[in-house]
Formats: sequence, C-alpha cells, structure tokens
Amino acid sequence: MPFFVGVFSHVQQKSPYRSCCVLLFFALWGASALAQEKRIYNVVDSALAMPYNAMVADLPASQALLQQALIQARTSKRDDALGQLHRFLSTVTLLAGQLDSAVYHGQQAIHSFRKQNDQLMLGMMLCDLGHVTKRRDVEQAFVYYREGIAILEELDARQELTRGYNNLSMVYEMKGDIDSALYFGRKGMVFTEALNDSTGMPYAFNRVALYLLHKERFDEARDLMLRADNIRKATKDEHGMAEQLLYFGDLYQAWGKLPEAVVRFQDAAQAARRVQVPYMEQYAQERLAELYEEQGDASGALLATRRAFAIKDSLFNENNSRTILEMEERYEAAEKDRAIAELGVAAERRQLYTWLGVGVVALLLVSGLLFHQVKQRRLRAERDAGIIAEREAGLKAVFEAAENERRRLAAELHDGIGQQLGGLKHRLESIKGGNGIGGPLDEVIHIVDDTSREVRDLAHQMMPKALSRLGLVPAMDEMLQRSFRDTGVKVAFDHFGVPAELLPALSTGLYRITQELVGNILKHAQATQVDVQLLRNKDHLVLLVQDNGKGYSVAGANSNAPKGIGLRNIGDRARSMGGTFTIHGTAGNGTEASVRVPLELPVSA
Repeated sequence: MPFFVGVFSHVQQKSPYRSCCVLLFFALWGASALAQEKRIYNVVDSALAMPYNAMVADLPASQALLQQALIQARTSKRDDALGQLHRFLSTVTLLAGQLDSAVYHGQQAIHSFRKQNDQLMLGMMLCDLGHVTKRRDVEQAFVYYREGIAILEELDARQELTRGYNNLSMVYEMKGDIDSALYFGRKGMVFTEALNDSTGMPYAFNRVALYLLHKERFDEARDLMLRADNIRKATKDEHGMAEQLLYFGDLYQAWGKLPEAVVRFQDAAQAARRVQVPYMEQYAQERLAELYEEQGDASGALLATRRAFAIKDSLFNENNSRTILEMEERYEAAEKDRAIAELGVAAERRQLYTWLGVGVVALLLVSGLLFHQVKQRRLRAERDAGIIAEREAGLKAVFEAAENERRRLAAELHDGIGQQLGGLKHRLESIKGGNGIGGPLDEVIHIVDDTSREVRDLAHQMMPKALSRLGLVPAMDEMLQRSFRDTGVKVAFDHFGVPAELLPALSTGLYRITQELVGNILKHAQATQVDVQLLRNKDHLVLLVQDNGKGYSVAGANSNAPKGIGLRNIGDRARSMGGTFTIHGTAGNGTEASVRVPLELPVSA
C-alpha cells in the first residue's frame, strides 16, 4: 500500500490524465488482492492489457509496475507472459533513454518468444529490436530486420510486414541505397494496396515513383502517379489532387518533356489557389520559372519568378504583420518614456556617478575574492584528482596483490597440504591392509578423506581452475551451479557476445563480483529465483544480477548511508577496472545489481 500511495502521489503531480491511468491500473490490482493466486494473475494480466498511452504517460511508474509483474510472472511460472512483459519493458526503457536495458529486455523477449514458439511476436520483436539498435549499430539492426521480416514473410503477416518493409526501406534510403529502398518500398506498396488503404496507397505509389525518378524509369513512375491520381479523384481529395499535379510536373521535368511539365505546373498553381494552399502555388511558380528559362521564354520566366516572390512576400507579410504592428506600438511607447525620462536625467546622472564609483570599488573587491576562490578551487580540484588517482591505483594494487596471494595459497593448499593429506591417507590404508586393523583406523581414514576434500574445495574457491583454463563464462556457470546446488533457489545464466579470451584482471574482477553478489543473495535475499546476465555492448561488458527476494534499500547503496563491506568491495573493484556499480531494489520486489566495465581484449601475439 505505501508503494501505491508513493507512486500515485508522484504521478498526480505530473498531470490528471496520468494519475487517472495509474489509478485505474492500481484499482484493478487492489481489487484482485482478495486471494493470493488471483492477485498474481490479475497483476500480470493487467500489465499485459495496459494501453500504450497509459504506459508512456509516466515512464518511471510504468517501469516499476512492469518489473513487479515480471517478478510475479516468474514466481507463478507464467512463461506465456514473460515475452510480452520484456517487450513492454524494452519500449519503456528505450523512451527513458536506458538503451542498455532496452537491448537487454528486447533480447530476453526474443528468447522467450523463441521458447514459446510464438513466431508472429518473434518476427515483430526482431524488427522492433532493429529499430532500437540502429541508433548505435546499423549493421546489427539490418541483421535483426532481415530475420524478423523473413519470419513475418513465412507467416504472411501482411499488416505487420507493411510496417517492417516501410521502416527498412527508409533505412536503406538513409544509407543512399536506392535500389534496396525501391525494392522494399515496392513490397510495402503491394501490401498497402492489398489492405485497400485508400489513404496510404497514394503516398506509397508516389514514394516509389520518386525512387524510380532516381533510376530514370519514367514510364513506371508515370503509371504509379496515375494510379495515385485516380484514387484521389475517386475519394474527391481536393488537396491531394492539387499535390498530385506537382508530382506530375516533377516527373515530366525530370523526363525532359518540358511542355507537359509546364501544363502540369500551371494546373497545379490554379488548383493550389482553389484549395488555398499558398506554398504549393509558390513551388509551382518556381518550377515554371525554371522551365520557361530552359525554353528560352525570358518574359514567362520573369513573370513566374515575380509571382513566386509575390506569394513568398505575401506569406512573409501575413506572418509578420502582427509583429510589425507590435513593434510600432512599442516604439511609440518608448518615445513617450524617453520624453518623460529626459526631465530627470540630470539628477539621475549625478546619482549614477555616485553609485558608479561605489560599484567600481565593490566590483574590484568581488573580483579579487572570486579570483582567490577560483584559484583555491582549482588547487583543491587538482589535489583531489591526485588523491583519487592515487587511491584508485592503490585499490588496483590491493586487488592484484590479493589475487596473487589467493593463487599462492591455493597452490600451497593443493600442492602442499593436499598432497600431504593424500599421502597420509594412502599410508593409513597400507597400514590397515598390512596389519588387518579396522574400526578406529577406518574412522581416521574417513576424517583424513573429508579434510582433503575440504582443502581441495577451499583451494578451488580461492582460485578456480575453470577461470584460467576455460574462461570467464564457463567459470561463472560452474560457480553459479555449485553455489545454488541443494538450496532450492532456481538460477538462470545467460550470456551474449562475451569474447572467449579476456584480460586476466577483467575476468577475475567480474568473477569475484559475481561471487560476492551470489553470497549476499544466499545470506540475505531469501530469494527463489536468480537471473544472471553477462552481455557485450560494443566496447563494454555489462553484468546484471536480479533476484525476487525481500528487496534492498536503495538508500543503502546509492547514498551516504553506511554500506556493508561486500558492497564496498564490489564498488571498489568495479572502479579499479574503470567501471561503475549500481544496485536498485524495493521492499518485497527483489533486487537488481548491475556492473558496467570497459572491454579490453588481450593483444594477439
């Protein structure tokens, strides 16, 4: 209930519309709280049914609600809802500027749709993820678009394909690839026509026709423009018919058929006057001036140019006449004020000189103080920067020394004490076999065997062989499975694009951070589900660890409140690698920790 009050109060301050949308959502949620099983299903279903306008009205509130629904869907094993919830979260985080989270949730949605074999949603989500990633990696965007469109084509989902083709066509046009833009523009045009969209068809025909003009395929362009013209005439679209004459004029001018172009632009000018769209008439007159000049008709070119300038001046005068009148009124008022001000100018001048002298002295004093403060702040900043650099170097050295000591102790435990215990066990077994002694000696052998096993486990925890032998991803997978074995906690580990070879300091640092977070979950979270993701985002590695436990106070991690030693070590280790560490959580809704570090690959020999 406090969560509802806090979110609703925040939303109510934004706008009544937002507050009404969120109030409706929480009303459904509160009513479903009569029974635990119904409550879980109603929260998830309500989140899935949330309208788009309500979802984007207040992004932080929507993100919190969707995350809560996602946790409950996992708890109640609502696998059918995970993909759509991740898709909504990808949209919300993209609009909030959280591009890493948008890519992550988009990838999770794709994974879920693949698992559920929902081909329609998979194709749509791949196209959506292409739209998200084109801001940073246009080639990866094309990969997503191609796979998504291939799926939608196999399903013959024409309505969804129309949007996909049009979006892909515009991306190709932005790259200057007119052939590909024309290809996908034609596909979108065909589907628009199949849907019998009388509003969209003329625009689709004309857009493809303009692509054809670049290719000098004038006959095909004319046929498409005629089809667009027929539709606009059939729907009695006066504005569209006037605009269509401009398209015909551009066609014939590019084609070199100047007389036909002149007739079309003349008709377009008349139609523009009839529908009262001055900018269309101005465009027609400007093209007529060019055509008359090409035909050697100087008087016609001059007349068309004058008409174009007249329309331009008319638009300018219409837009600025009110501004001119306001300026005239202000000028008259200023003249009156000036006449009144001249009466007291002498007294004001004397007073001005007095205050000017005082002001100069004050200015000198303030300037001296400011200069002194700026100098002191610069010196303090340089000193603080040196201290921070020294501290970061010290942290890195401490972590490196600690890892070296771990390696040394692990080797001593394995090769020293471990070998000695193994030898002791074999010696005891030989004594037992030679003398036929049983009973107490068997118990001693069992104790030695348990001790040897504990020494090996301790050495493995201090420096796992999988980390140096197989790499970060297999080592993390092995550590997670071993840590949560026989605990009743379900763990899921996903990784995307992580290089097989990393710098030892980077792989060891991320492994230790994951180890510390897993230890905190086992000690404090009381969770039943843990999700760990390790993904590459261009030149960074991002580690995300989520659980559905009792939550974590954000103030404890992101303010000056006291922190535990483990969290401080995680933050220090992340900073020593040049990265950042953040942790978010609310009571009863689990915890999400993220680490983002620069990716440095080892130099090949």
